[in-house]
Amino acid sequence: MANLTDAKKWLKDADAVIVTAGNGMAREEGLDILSEENFDDQFGKIADKYDVHTIGDALGKKFDSWAEQWAFWSQLINEYSLEYEPSETMLALKALLKDKQYFVATSTFGHFFEGAGFNENRIFNAFGDWTKMQCSSGINHGQKDDREIVRQFVEAEKNGQVTEEMVPKCNVCNSEMELHMPLNAHFFPDTDANTRFRWFLTGNEDKNVVVLELGVDETSPQLLDPMVKLVEQFPNWKYIAADLEEDDMPDDLQKRSYASDSNSHKLMEELSK
Repeated sequence: MANLTDAKKWLKDADAVIVTAGNGMAREEGLDILSEENFDDQFGKIADKYDVHTIGDALGKKFDSWAEQWAFWSQLINEYSLEYEPSETMLALKALLKDKQYFVATSTFGHFFEGAGFNENRIFNAFGDWTKMQCSSGINHGQKDDREIVRQFVEAEKNGQVTEEMVPKCNVCNSEMELHMPLNAHFFPDTDANTRFRWFLTGNEDKNVVVLELGVDETSPQLLDPMVKLVEQFPNWKYIAADLEEDDMPDDLQKRSYASDSNSHKLMEELSK
């Protein structure tokens, strides 16, 4: 297995860097969708009414009204995205990629990379982005920015003035809008971003590429196993990972991979020194 010195050299010499980011990275940015800590205190009425005790459970729950649903969604989006301040981990990553060709593929739907100033044309949100909304009809009528809607609901919630009339509607069919996330079978991935990502992969097949994995786990296997397979396929590619151990990497990648067995913050701290 390669060591930290090797990993730093790979990044220094890389023609391109592919960042894959999952729940581990989201936790570094303050959003832990699986944690029960503080949820009942913050969202007591929702927790009691729907018997949900994590953000993840609540996101997947159908509420009694669209107004109630959007009021809850808006609280989350406002707290974790509109008021977002990049962590030291994110700032270190941004500095590391400053002069590099890069692409980010992430299952962190919190708009973190965009909020930190990364190039939006170099980001593929595999599980959507909750600052965007889509039609709930089951027909793909495109996505729209929901941040102004969120601000309106947050302000109305403060004054106890949330109404059904505030719920955003599709301008094609007048159905209610929902978050652009895989909350049900209606989710339509961002095909444009996916295409840009695939072109980036194809255009760098013969170059020196580093895949930098930050907190990807079993909840987003499409960002883990396929990327490992690509590194196996292209001899000039390397793999650097947080949250993995040496034994997690295939035998034929031992010399071309560095597994730090730490979290994203610790890995970025090591790589930045």
